[in-house]
Amino acid sequence: MKQYTPFKILMRQLHLIKENHISRLYMCYFLTALCGGCLPVLATFYTKLILDVILKTQNQQELIQTILILTIASILLFVVKTMLDGYSDSLFIRLRQNEFNNCIKMYHDVNYAYIEDSKFQDHIQVGFTTLDSDGRGFQHVYTMINRLSAEIVSIFLFYLLISRFSVWISLLCILSTIIITLVNRSVANYAHSREDDEAKAYRQANYFNKTCSDFSYGKDIRVFHLKDALMQLYRIKSKDYIQVIRDIENKRFKVGLFELIALFFQDGISFMLVVLGYFNGELTLPMVSLYLSMIVSFTTIMRTFSENASTLVRDLKLSSTYFQMMDQPEYAPVKENGRNALDSEQAIEIEFRNVSFRYPNCEKYIYKDFSFKIFAHEKLAIVGTNGAGKTTLVKLISGLFEPESGEILINGINIKEFNRQEYYKMFSTVFQDYEIYAGSILENVIGTVTDEKEIKRGKDCLKRVGLQEKIESLPLKYDTPLIKTVHPDGLDLSGGQKQKIAIARALYKNGNVVILDEPTSALDALAEA
Repeated sequence: MKQYTPFKILMRQLHLIKENHISRLYMCYFLTALCGGCLPVLATFYTKLILDVILKTQNQQELIQTILILTIASILLFVVKTMLDGYSDSLFIRLRQNEFNNCIKMYHDVNYAYIEDSKFQDHIQVGFTTLDSDGRGFQHVYTMINRLSAEIVSIFLFYLLISRFSVWISLLCILSTIIITLVNRSVANYAHSREDDEAKAYRQANYFNKTCSDFSYGKDIRVFHLKDALMQLYRIKSKDYIQVIRDIENKRFKVGLFELIALFFQDGISFMLVVLGYFNGELTLPMVSLYLSMIVSFTTIMRTFSENASTLVRDLKLSSTYFQMMDQPEYAPVKENGRNALDSEQAIEIEFRNVSFRYPNCEKYIYKDFSFKIFAHEKLAIVGTNGAGKTTLVKLISGLFEPESGEILINGINIKEFNRQEYYKMFSTVFQDYEIYAGSILENVIGTVTDEKEIKRGKDCLKRVGLQEKIESLPLKYDTPLIKTVHPDGLDLSGGQKQKIAIARALYKNGNVVILDEPTSALDALAEA
């Protein structure tokens, strides 16, 4: 079984930099580490140099020159680091966008049966969560590498400088950091263990949130007084989501007490050793100031490093869940090789031979050893009660679902032998749950085709379904945008008009077989006739 350890995921994401042909990012990491790592170290010297001037232990002019050099160096390092950060962020976004495209492609290519599976929906929700922002997950891994590399340089420099006075102080700081890291890791592991719970609770709460705020549900909510019921369900699901978050934060609070104890002993012993060094004559007052500043900065950097390392592990675990989903064999896209579609004028015979089908992660079969034949040129009406499996049958014939066993044959050819996209070409299907897209009326029928002949054919299909008169009366005619959510001046069609556009879309496709899944449910009697 493939291992998805944080280290392997880290190597995988670093390798993606090379795969995406942006190897210059490696140099950005190196330069950012040097510039960002030196900045906090240089800052600790200012107090010591100022005290040297006040106590006049060294030449005043030379010290002022030293301070000026440090200031110029700090400014240059800061400017270079800022520029590198900005440039690196743009590359991080590019990496995330490329991976997001892969995720979307997987979502569109996966066996359609999984789209309706709640388990897959939870997986894809984690995937989108991993990729939907720069504040967590995939892209944040690259950001954390940037920060941690600079902090490692700072830690190394502070360790060398502090060890010149006392190795014990350096070791004490490292020990407390290890304790803090273990604490943070414990929290990260617990948060990762609740990842699926969080995704499921968020998905359920988000559904009711969208339902309550989507104007397309407005009529039913008002007429049937659903507001209170929906709001009650939304509150319940929101509480479930908040409870998961609360559990994680409670865990963080409980184990955080060990972090406070470790810091208390570290700071107390370190400061005591420095003060004793002053009274024993080992350190001057400016040197005391320098080492105290270094200890505080070293402790701060170590704590930040621990927190960022914990965050990196959390992000890597989120990424690991995402890559695990992308690598699932059952989610792999259907192979695109195979037969081409039959000639568009060729009559088609459809045969089911002992077909069995059930939805993923379900025990109950929709069909078991089901056989029947639709002859070429035959017009067949399939009638059954609600839930009998009529729409499932349409999706099996259309190639959206694959049978668990048995065969579906087109003119004696198993449909598995066809290239999937080629297979789709043979069917003009009007689904029961059709959709209208945020484009113009014409684009909802022919897509983004610009050929004049195809545009004319698309308009003819709209005429055939009885929409020409309505469209011609509009100011923008066939270019009228639909969906008000996207286009504020968009046209809000009636249910019957939307269904006519769906039928026009099927007519335009002109497949070998026309399948209508309750296509006139929203039409009036005259339009249906």
